[in-house]
Formats: sequence, structure tokens, C-alpha cells
Amino acid sequence: MKEKSDTTAKNTVKRAHSFKTNPRFRLSFINENTFNEVWTVKMSQRKVVLALLMLLIAIGCMVATLIIFTPIRTLLPGYLKESQRQENIFNSMRIDSLSTEVSIHNAYVSNLERILNDRVDEASPAHYNDTISPAPTDSLIGATSAEKQFVRQFEEREKFNLNVLSPIAAEGVTFFTPVNGASIMSPKDGSPAEITLIVPRNAPVSSIYNGSVVDCYYTVGRGYTYIIQHPNGFMSKYSGLGSAFADKGQHVDTGSAIGLTGDNANSAQNLVTFELWNKGTRLNPQEYIPF
Repeated sequence: MKEKSDTTAKNTVKRAHSFKTNPRFRLSFINENTFNEVWTVKMSQRKVVLALLMLLIAIGCMVATLIIFTPIRTLLPGYLKESQRQENIFNSMRIDSLSTEVSIHNAYVSNLERILNDRVDEASPAHYNDTISPAPTDSLIGATSAEKQFVRQFEEREKFNLNVLSPIAAEGVTFFTPVNGASIMSPKDGSPAEITLIVPRNAPVSSIYNGSVVDCYYTVGRGYTYIIQHPNGFMSKYSGLGSAFADKGQHVDTGSAIGLTGDNANSAQNLVTFELWNKGTRLNPQEYIPF
């Protein structure tokens, strides 16, 4: 009985003194020639995890620093500002244009070299067809004879009509009002003819657009008349001016005064006539100029 109790006491003492040790790690550097430890590091499991986390944080900081302070950041999607993106697009277009110009220059130099070295190939020149091919017809719905006749009549009528080209020539052009505070007296129907303006006395008459004075003359009973040639084939005519400022051949800017309206005390109204032409075709000024 006594032996049994002694055995039980020994087992209790062993259980009381038994404990579990934490795993430990060691990193050693050994000299292969002498097999001596040069450097060793002892770390527990917690220290290993902390070291790995610190290493990852250091690598992340290095990558962030490399991206922020170097041009690599421009490669990230959505990083560039709108102005920088537009500048890059403009530069790429310029580079493309420069490459095209270089190709044309190289071709020109190559042809010039062939001509100087008498290495020109004797070949018949190519013949180009400058006619406009007709539009393909609709295979499902054929044109009737009445439609074909209408198309022929319309083409004959509009063949030499320049009015259809005037709105195209006026694109991007802003005309200035000839006389401020003027009202239209005639025509009222908006027909393409000269318009008569009721103007204030001694009011400045301005050029509707920049151009050159091609003619300036005086007529008894009608006053001074100006004819100004503008870009894109436009020409303006001003009649009924009381005084003239610009000379023939002089360049005038948009809105610059070329003269003054009359001051006729015997007349109840001062009148100025205005005409607008484009390549020999009279236009309706009310469609191009706000009066």
C-alpha cells in the first residue's frame, strides 16, 4: 500500500513539473572552409512573424516611394490629369504628323536622287478618273420615271447655282452689324436684294468683316459708296454715307468705321442701302447679319 502511494506521488510530481516549450528558430551563417559559425540569430515564432511583417512593410514602402517619386506613376491607369492626357494625345498626333512629313521628305529626296542619277523609269503616266461615281441605287425600291425626271431637272437647275455654296463659305464667319440702332425699311419679305436701313444721324458705318476697300466713290444725291472685298469670296456694298474715312486699297478690320451716315435736315429719315455678295451671287443679308 505504501509503494502504491509513493508511485502516485511521483506521477503527480512529474505532471506538476511537465510544461510545453514554444518552438524556437535559429538562423546561422557558417564558414564552409572552417565550419565555424560566423553569425547566428535566435528567434521565436512570434519574432519570425514580426520580422516577416516588417519585411513586407519595408517592401511596400519601397514600391510606393518608387512609384510616387519616379515617372513610373504615369503608367498607372487613371493617374494622369485631363490636361496631361490631352497633351499626350496632342504630342502623339504631332509625332504621327512628323513621321508623315519625314516619309514625304524621304520620298522627295529619293525621287530627286533618281532624277539626278538618270535612273528614272520610263513608264506611261497613270490616268486618274476625276469623275464622281454615281451613288448606288436601292435594289429594293427602284426609281420611277417621274423621280428620274425630277432629279434631272434639279441637277440642271442647281448646276451653276452658287447660293448653295454661300452658307458653307460663311461657316465660322461672324459678320458685324453695319450700323447700330438701324431698322430695315425694305424689303420686308427677305428677298435677296439690297436692303434699305433707317439709320440715326451721324452714326458710324462699320465694316461687317475684315477685308480691303476695292472701290470708293461719291455720287450726287446718294453720297459716298463703299465696296469691300472680304475673305471666302464675300463682298459688301454700302451706299448713302455722308462722310468717308477709309481710302481705296486700305485694309479694314471687323467693326472698324469706314464713314458716317448723313445729316440731311430736309429729310425726315436718313437711309443707307446695303448689299451682300458671294462669288458673284447676291445674297439675302438678313440670313447672315443680325439687324
